[in-house]
Amino acid sequence: MESSRSELGAGSFRVTHDIVGSLPPELLLLIVEKLDPADIVRSQRVSKRWQSIFSSNAITMFALRQTLAFLDIDDTDIPASDAMTYFRWRHGLQCVRPVKRMFLPWSDPPKKPTRIAYHSRRLCYHLGIAGHVEILDLETGERSVWIEDEALGHECFDLQMSDRYVVIIANNRALIALDTATSQRYARELPCSVHDIFIENDKVIIVDFESKPLFPIYIWNLSSDSFQKINSFANLCLWHVDLDDDILVAIEIDWSKHPPRVQQTNWTLNGELLDRTHFPLSLLDRRADRQVTEPLEGLVELRNNTSRTYGRKSVRNLPYRDPSHGCCPIFLVYDYAIDKLSATWYDWAPPIFDGPNSLFFTILTSKMAYTWNCASKRLVFIDNERDVAFVQPYQLDARELNVRKRSATNSELLLLVFGDREVFGVASEDGLQFLFFNPNFTPDIPEVQPFLAMEESG
Repeated sequence: MESSRSELGAGSFRVTHDIVGSLPPELLLLIVEKLDPADIVRSQRVSKRWQSIFSSNAITMFALRQTLAFLDIDDTDIPASDAMTYFRWRHGLQCVRPVKRMFLPWSDPPKKPTRIAYHSRRLCYHLGIAGHVEILDLETGERSVWIEDEALGHECFDLQMSDRYVVIIANNRALIALDTATSQRYARELPCSVHDIFIENDKVIIVDFESKPLFPIYIWNLSSDSFQKINSFANLCLWHVDLDDDILVAIEIDWSKHPPRVQQTNWTLNGELLDRTHFPLSLLDRRADRQVTEPLEGLVELRNNTSRTYGRKSVRNLPYRDPSHGCCPIFLVYDYAIDKLSATWYDWAPPIFDGPNSLFFTILTSKMAYTWNCASKRLVFIDNERDVAFVQPYQLDARELNVRKRSATNSELLLLVFGDREVFGVASEDGLQFLFFNPNFTPDIPEVQPFLAMEESG
């Protein structure tokens, strides 16, 4: 770099040649590949020359593609002129800076939400009222009771929804499904104790984690009301259903091996085995001073976790109980489009988590998760793209008086979290707190009030 001494003092210098500004476009794009959109926006403020370079259409579109991939948006027709909206959206998720924050208080008396599901701007919740499930449409503000069923008691064991269906575990073996378009009701008594349910369009994936040492997977096709067992799996850690190809991918990981050994099997949704492969799983400690050299058998918690699918990607959090360093999450991502499994291990010192039962995850994108830690009463934000995580206290709304009372005690504080790339929410016995991140989606919902911070809550 050409430079000369300035008159500001010994040791200082003035740059007389702009190396970055003189780089060929091909080399400049190689540099930009290492930057995130926030770095590109900051680079535009260095000088007029850099503003011209880093706001060029080629670089803007490159950064926009990165941002859309982070947000799991497949739209390729978004123009460069809209890029700043998506940059702001991504930055808000990564830095917990919503464009709008609101609070919906429950009507008196306070209610205790037992299960919450969120999908495509609709929120479905069970408030501990026997036979009663409600849906709140964030776009229209409409609140409606969708299920009033005696089979659904005061406790809802699980709750999931898709664009059209709501599915509930009413007890250990009974499933209730409702078609919200036609109001048709489905019910099925299952041959197993249901532990987890997931729904993709009209397919309900049922996983039984109680049937050790093998965990069966069933598919309930709501369109035909047919029921099919796929197979039973050992050490089942992740699964992906691709409805375009009618294929289920099952990922089994043997944690007794070092490195962990993966068996991947592909099945038709009729239970026919298509393919089986084996490979080692690369799993390095996030701290540079220690590499994992011991088998992890018995330390990885297959239950108490969260799984989510984004198009052709499925993501799952697996809590890992490190005897020396507390509980740390392993983030598994399977990309069906390129048939690749990856794992990111978050191991911090001191540990953020103290036990797998204190993890309340909601995976907002395939690269971002927000977590409520019941014991420490803190929110944890995990950025899988940048391999970072940070902790913040939960900022109470002034109307969350019951939460404030419980926060003052030494007991665990149970709050339910939900959301996606547009909205993150926290449900307590006082109400629902909403954080909106999409600048183009900041609805005005009847009865939902502007957020009013409780000053002493942080």
